[in-house]
Amino acid sequence: MTRAVPTSPSAARPAAHRVHNPYAPLSETEPQPGTRWLKGNIHVHTREALDESISMDRIHGEDHDEVIRRSQAAPFHFDFVCTSVHPYLNNIELFSRGEQRDDFVVIPGREIQNDTIDDGGYLDGYFAGEHSKYLHVLSMGKVGGLSICAHPNFFETTRPREGGEWTQIKKTLLNPCARLAEMNIMGMEVYNGLSILEEHMGARPYAPHMAEPCWDDLLCEGVRCAGFAGNDEFYREQYVYENYAPLGFIMVAAALNEADILRNVKRNRFYASTGVMLADTPLAMSEQQGRYTLRVSAQGKVKWKAMVQRGMAPTGAGEPNAPQLIEITAPTAAAEWELELDGDWKYVRFQAESLDNSLHRAWLQPIYGPGWVDYKAL
Repeated sequence: MTRAVPTSPSAARPAAHRVHNPYAPLSETEPQPGTRWLKGNIHVHTREALDESISMDRIHGEDHDEVIRRSQAAPFHFDFVCTSVHPYLNNIELFSRGEQRDDFVVIPGREIQNDTIDDGGYLDGYFAGEHSKYLHVLSMGKVGGLSICAHPNFFETTRPREGGEWTQIKKTLLNPCARLAEMNIMGMEVYNGLSILEEHMGARPYAPHMAEPCWDDLLCEGVRCAGFAGNDEFYREQYVYENYAPLGFIMVAAALNEADILRNVKRNRFYASTGVMLADTPLAMSEQQGRYTLRVSAQGKVKWKAMVQRGMAPTGAGEPNAPQLIEITAPTAAAEWELELDGDWKYVRFQAESLDNSLHRAWLQPIYGPGWVDYKAL
């Protein structure tokens, strides 16, 4: 067991909300029949005949049935995918075609690329503001769906563009225009397969940190943000996953239908992965007199790490306080690890790393602590 250094009691304040574990067992009446851990790719593009003007999808994507076939085959073995198309302003409501099969689910999706939204170019964009030019938003599910920020640092690492830095994307997410606010972004891609496949094209490497710093940066601002991993795949032959990059996918505890998958993703009952598989109960939590014990579990020995925000710390005379973000690592590789937290912690998130390949990881969703205050409430 690892015990984190507590925050000074003088810094503590009353809890703003009850600390919730999204992986806690559900009541017997709550899960849908057939609920199990499902493996899915949330980011794959198709060239289905929806709009011939979308050249990227037409040139690079595969058709609907071929995407399903490839997704079920090795090395993917997915239970579901969210396919998506790249619409322009004149067809902004365009989504890919969903499908429910006995053994597979296709969730309709759409990726709004603000930098190409004006018929392949950029005039004023769909999302307003100078910081939003290179914002890409991936939506999963046309009805009752959700949206995430796709590859938040792609235009800083893999395909550098002036104005595409994470600092610009962050400003957009913290101060969204009306259209972006309506989409209610719930997370970001912590891992994006295309970002690492084309890493050699960039000015700086995407690995080993991927978009983990972006994730913590937004969390430290008080923004609730789930972590996703996606392939960003067109199933192009020159990009053969596992030869060049790990598979990116999520594992969600749900029944095999679109509505239940989306419902449980929105409840954070999922984790993101590039190859590390977690236990059926990946995180257990207990609390006694303000002290929280969190136990994380994987299917085999891994390297565990936790990122904990304790609050704000002084940075120097005349400088604003900065988030006190602490990295805690397990003393040894193990299938399980316990961490104790007390005091005024704001959030903790756990990740696991393979002993054989440092790019194979799993990311659990953040646990928001007794000191958490939502950005919108500040």
